Amino acid sequence: MNKKIDSISGLAGFAALMVIYAHMGSEGFLHLSHHFNNLGVMIFFSLSGFLLSYLYIDKKFCAEDVTAYSLARFTRIAPAYLFTILASFVIFTFFDPQFEYQIGAHNLLRHLLFIGNESVFWTIGPQVQFYVLFLLLWSATAHYVSTRNAMPLIFIVFACVLLIMLRRSLPGTFVGANLHYFAFGVLAGVVRRKMHIAFHQPQLINIIHVSLLLIFLGVECGVIQLSERMSHENLSTLVMAMLVAFFIFVFSFDSLSARLLFGNPLLRLMGSLSFSLYLLHMPVLYWVKKLYPDEITHPVVVALTFVLIIALATLYFYTVERYCALAVKNLGKKYAGRIEGMFTRLGVKNKAAVS
Repeated sequence: MNKKIDSISGLAGFAALMVIYAHMGSEGFLHLSHHFNNLGVMIFFSLSGFLLSYLYIDKKFCAEDVTAYSLARFTRIAPAYLFTILASFVIFTFFDPQFEYQIGAHNLLRHLLFIGNESVFWTIGPQVQFYVLFLLLWSATAHYVSTRNAMPLIFIVFACVLLIMLRRSLPGTFVGANLHYFAFGVLAGVVRRKMHIAFHQPQLINIIHVSLLLIFLGVECGVIQLSERMSHENLSTLVMAMLVAFFIFVFSFDSLSARLLFGNPLLRLMGSLSFSLYLLHMPVLYWVKKLYPDEITHPVVVALTFVLIIALATLYFYTVERYCALAVKNLGKKYAGRIEGMFTRLGVKNKAAVS
């Protein structure tokens, strides 16, 4: 059973809005404390680990399910991302050499291969790399369940721990630099997956939810002071990775506060639009700054900029992201048999053989 968790969809929307909020601060639209300037990215990374382990870790590792997983992951990111990269290349090369996404002949190939680091695109590489890493983790877990041979799983866990230990010396476009977020998200998803039943103490979970939100607001408003290291290195600290994973884990349980805050229709819609919001918000901020350089802090300009981001992301989602993903998905279904055959040749058994 893979019951959809509405608050998790809303958390994706919250993460996208936090990214916009942080960048509106860094671009001069807002004056922020910057205590959580990377919070949106932290949630996205941890949420990926949570969702993949929650949805797949108990499934059979067979050619059919691996093919479905690969197609789902590829269509989630690749079509809209590649379209944005190619559009940015055209705009930067032929129309605006100052464009926010400076994708030219010098770095186009890197971005097409998901290893570029221009502006917000630096997060895409680690995300795609984690999808591959999770396949190995899923395979090793399934191997242990079926044979009780833990060596592949131990090796992968050891490699992940080693990468986490070395994370500060690794490039940000490599999954190892942010693996602690994915890893703690995976652990949270595994634990949540094993807890099939709902939480039977709604009052307690409501208290935990409200307490976490009050702590978050207290830090952002400066009432609660973070250490200097936590403030300036929050993306690389293990404590922050654990806290973000715990935050996601706790809000995966249903409660009145979870439904009102993250399970409401508006934030769930933002969750659906989250990738389009992530891809488009920086160009919108760039164009507004270019048109109104002296008025970007005016409340009306800030509000209209935010509305414009939402409107364009909605249009982008229903035209580019959804239809590109649908085209790729239909193509994938057409050739699913061949993809399954490819995985079979790589040693992945079919469903009949693992049942």
